[in-house]
Amino acid sequence: MFWKKRQPVTVSPEAKPQDMTTEVQKPRKVKKLSPREIITSLIEQLQPGQSLSYRLAKVYGGDLAIVGLNPRYPEKGKKYSMSTEALVDGKPSGKRTRLWDADKPSHIASWIVDRQGELFS
Repeated sequence: MFWKKRQPVTVSPEAKPQDMTTEVQKPRKVKKLSPREIITSLIEQLQPGQSLSYRLAKVYGGDLAIVGLNPRYPEKGKKYSMSTEALVDGKPSGKRTRLWDADKPSHIASWIVDRQGELFS
């Protein structure tokens, strides 16, 4: 009742009786991704000219955190740039304030998760 069921192994008709054994099939474990890992993978997939917007919690101002690729990256600066933009009546105001740059998307993802950011469409 509480034990694992044994699944018979299919064998060819020429097999000897000692070759017939039963094996216990173990369920495969699927790793659940954390919010930080999900955001990191989304940032890594950015193409030039694309950006991701996250709405921060009201405790942190309720602004948008915008992540994009730095257009001057190979010559100058770091790969990813982070900026914020105020929301006016639920829509972006159009005035961005650059916060900081980072080479690793995990640093930006951690910052967004710490501020309870949700993807803004």
